[in-house]
Parts: sequence; structure tokens; C-alpha cells
Amino acid sequence: MLQAMERSILNNIDPVKIAQVYRHLPQVKFDEITNQNCSRCFYINETGNNFCTNCGYPLHHGDMQLFYQFRLKQRKEMLKKNFLFIQVARVFLYSLSALLITAGIGFMFGRLGNRYLIAIIALTSSVLFLLLARWSLSKPFTALLTAFVIILTFTTIAVFGEFTNTFTSVQGVYTIVISFAVLYFLLRGVQGAYKADLINEEMQVN
Repeated sequence: MLQAMERSILNNIDPVKIAQVYRHLPQVKFDEITNQNCSRCFYINETGNNFCTNCGYPLHHGDMQLFYQFRLKQRKEMLKKNFLFIQVARVFLYSLSALLITAGIGFMFGRLGNRYLIAIIALTSSVLFLLLARWSLSKPFTALLTAFVIILTFTTIAVFGEFTNTFTSVQGVYTIVISFAVLYFLLRGVQGAYKADLINEEMQVN
């Protein structure tokens, strides 16, 4: 019965009327395919792109592939160099923590009237720099920047608190030299951590 109904429907179709209907319909033009898939992340990119907008991988082989490999190698070398700056700054924090522990113990058994207060301050600062050094393993930029600000504050207070004795005594000059050396390497560590974060963020999509 279904076949009989299909035959009756086909017999009632008028090809002339269908052609007239199509003549009045708007013409639809199908453009050529303007997208291409990334071979790494399968993201759909436009044809004009040379690199994937999602992961940065080259969409064409040849010179673009070589350029990508060279750029990736360059980023890894820069990342290694910045990690070295971070490691040096971390070593300075560990060294400063050990120095403050030694100084705190020395003040505790000294003969100064306020030796216990000075010892507590030294030991507290030692623990603080030790924690910052450990924190720099996971958050190097934040930890090193915090340590830099703290040491810069302490150095400024020490210099302006005893401005006359700072530049006239040997101990004061040594203190200034050591403080600026620590600040310099910490600043290099902060810069290295900041650049490393940027490179890591860029390489995470690669």
C-alpha cells in the first residue's frame, strides 16, 4: 500500500512547477572551505593563519616548522637561564637565614643588655627568610619579590638610622656592601622569575 501511495505522489509532481519555484528562490553560494585543523590540538583555524591560534603549532610544514623548532629551543634556553637566576637568589636567602641563626645564637650568649631582644629578632628573621626560600620553589616571583622588599626596607632603616656610622666604620661599610649584593642578586632572581612565568605561560600552549 505504501508503494502505491509513493507512486501516486511521484505522478502528481510537476517538474515545470518545481523549476518555476526554484527560479524565484535566492541563489545560495557555497564558499570554499576556509578552515584548517591543527595537527597537534585539532583546533579549527582560518586558512590565512601560519600558526595555530590555540597552541601555537605551525599549520604548514617546511620553513614554518623549522622556525617553530628554533623558537622553541630559544625559549627553553632562556627559561634555563632564568631558572639559574632564581636558584642563585634562593641560595642567597638560605645563606642569609643561616647567617642570622648564627648571629642570633651569638647575641643570645653575648653581654649586651638587650641581647635577648636582638637574638629573637635575628632568629625570627632567619625563619622568615628560610620560609621565603622554600616558598620560592613553588612561587618564585612572589617569594623573591617579598624577600627583596623586606631586605630593602631593613637596609634603608639601617642606613638612615645610623647614617653617620654607616659610612665611617668598617662594619657599616661591610653591611652596606653585603646588603646591596643580596639586593642585586634578589632583583636578578625577581626578574628571572617574572620572565620564567611568561615563558612558561607561553610554552604551556605549545
